[in-house]
Amino acid sequence: MTKLVRELLENLVTKTPPVDFFTEFSLVVPSTVACELLGVPYQDHEFFQEKSAIRISRTATPTEITETTDELLDYLGGLLDARSVDPRDDVMTFLADHVTNGDLTREDALMDANLLLLGGHETTANVITLGTMALLENPDQLARITSGEVTVTNAIEELLRITSVTHSNAMRLALEDIEVGGRTIPAGDGFIAAVSAANWDESIFPNPEVLDVGRPEARQHMAFGYGVHQCLGQALARMELEVVIEAVFDVIPSLRSAQPIEQLRFKDDSAFYGVHEFPVTW
Repeated sequence: MTKLVRELLENLVTKTPPVDFFTEFSLVVPSTVACELLGVPYQDHEFFQEKSAIRISRTATPTEITETTDELLDYLGGLLDARSVDPRDDVMTFLADHVTNGDLTREDALMDANLLLLGGHETTANVITLGTMALLENPDQLARITSGEVTVTNAIEELLRITSVTHSNAMRLALEDIEVGGRTIPAGDGFIAAVSAANWDESIFPNPEVLDVGRPEARQHMAFGYGVHQCLGQALARMELEVVIEAVFDVIPSLRSAQPIEQLRFKDDSAFYGVHEFPVTW
């Protein structure tokens, strides 16, 4: 992963700026890693990125989402069948083996593959972009990382907290009376838990709107969910983010935004927050 990230950054600086950091770098890193782990040919990445964008769009119709899901499952079904006769060292082969052994239905295997393929690349790509943007906007915090005052590991937790890219909130049913903020949610009532709001809870994170890469309580964020429903790819995402943050400002120390942040197009139309493009120069 370190080799991949550095090669991408070194290739980036051979281009004529401004360059779209999101498309040319942020999206490529997790997409390549997801493809390699699953055993999906990277040359097909544009297909699943396009389908993924439809799946998480707030403006897509139910028909578009259903058709897109069917296309993705058909594609993954072909790969699953191929791995059952031509096993390799990847997750698709692992799933195919479980289907062959009767431990997993073909439908469940395809849904698992779908989740793994789509769940990790868009979210991580947005954190990479927004996190890089946040550090460029807060050079004092970036200096704390590059000087070694604050570990990259802790900085990543703060970036995950403050960016809170997952905007598809958790729908839950209260099994018993629950008191939240001085109000009672009665047993039997449904409610929506806003993860992004939890990450900006002043009672846990003082001055939550301030980026503090040394924040001691940063790890208490809920960017990956909580309990049994926590993101199963969180360890992989953390590793990708750590490699990226360590490399970006080492390979391109003069990196900067090519236009004011307020002029960027933010993703208010998606289940995952981010920007549509992030033009950078150096």
